[in-house]
Amino acid sequence: MMINNIWTISQLVSYIKNELTNNITLKNISIQGEIGNFTNHYSGHWYFTLKDKDALINCAMFKGYNQHCLFIPKNGDKLIVNGSVNVFEKQGQLQLIVTSMKEDGEGNFYIQFEKTKKKLEPLGYFDDKYKKPIPEFPNEIAIITGANTAALQDVLTTITNRWPIVKTTEIHALVQGQQAIESIVSAIKKAGRTTADVIILARGGGSIDDLWCFNDENIAKAIFECEIPIITGIGHEIDFTIADLVADYRAPTPTAAATKATPNYKEVLNTINKLENLIIQTINNDINRHYQLLDYFNNKLVNYRNVVNNYQIEINNLQKLNALNLKKKSDLYIQNILNKEKILALSIKSLIKHNDDYLRNSLYLLNKSLDDILQKNKITLSKSIDLLDSYSPLKTLQRGYVVTSQNNKIIKSIKDIDYLENLETRFVDGIITSKPIKEINYYKSSRK
Repeated sequence: MMINNIWTISQLVSYIKNELTNNITLKNISIQGEIGNFTNHYSGHWYFTLKDKDALINCAMFKGYNQHCLFIPKNGDKLIVNGSVNVFEKQGQLQLIVTSMKEDGEGNFYIQFEKTKKKLEPLGYFDDKYKKPIPEFPNEIAIITGANTAALQDVLTTITNRWPIVKTTEIHALVQGQQAIESIVSAIKKAGRTTADVIILARGGGSIDDLWCFNDENIAKAIFECEIPIITGIGHEIDFTIADLVADYRAPTPTAAATKATPNYKEVLNTINKLENLIIQTINNDINRHYQLLDYFNNKLVNYRNVVNNYQIEINNLQKLNALNLKKKSDLYIQNILNKEKILALSIKSLIKHNDDYLRNSLYLLNKSLDDILQKNKITLSKSIDLLDSYSPLKTLQRGYVVTSQNNKIIKSIKDIDYLENLETRFVDGIITSKPIKEINYYKSSRK
């Protein structure tokens, strides 16, 4: 307290500090200057000065902020920093608490982007002929993104809704800051050693500073050399990085990347049903066509028998004429008839043999065609049954998933939980009952 309007040092410094920290103008300002006396303290904090030709100010950038910086500054660098003016009371020292920094100079990010792009382009990194096709029906998808992030949840939700039978492998990586480049490169190499059919490299939206690590040539090299096709979903639709240029497919968002990587199982089932109906219709048409062919040959055989019967009747009539003393004439006539009959019999016999051979061959081809069609149909139906079986809830439970319900309603979101009622969690081999506890926002906790 003041005595006779005399201030203590602590009172004065504290008053000055309060005045500065409560000044809106000085709370979030951008400062341009040259860095000096830089110290990277073992605690992780950075201490340095910023100066111009006429003045100097002490600065501190604490670990919670500098770990998101894309570079480590050095003495002599010209910077633009953001921060707030404060007073270090122990030394009565005016200082700037820096929250972010970037190298000075207009268009610096664009210049660096174009420089990296120009370096990699002759190496074929962006050439379409090296881009690998994205599989239509993946069995396994590797997901590279930050742990416990909104981007990860968006990707997993989209995959589950579109293609629930696929296996997902999460590979967590830093997606911002100095250490992100090495972390992402390591994650890509690790994903390349899995049995995944496709890899999703995702990161939610952010500033150009936040996304800058994806412009690094080491990440570009890892994507280019990976033998498994990679889909990128980095930032928002307007964001574009070197990683997007090298990737086998660039999606505008993490959700769009998951959509590209998976088919819609409802559309697949619809296609299977249409194919099944087409196969059945084709088989029925083939069977009916062969039955019509059999009827045709049966009718021809009946007509040949009628011709033979007519000749037999004519012979019988001639034999009656022979009984009326017309033997000579009738014998000659009969002989002609017999010759005709013999020729006709040979012709009919040859024709019947030809038709029998054709009929046997037709029956053989019919049976073989039916066997082939039925065999293909069995294989198609077996695959359809296996696919439908894989959609069974029990199959999902056998792969390690569980279903949680409350009051006989499946819980799809944490927002649906009634914290006064018990939860029932179904495993493949039983059900457990548990008491829900108010949720904790792990995402915000991890960000701090």
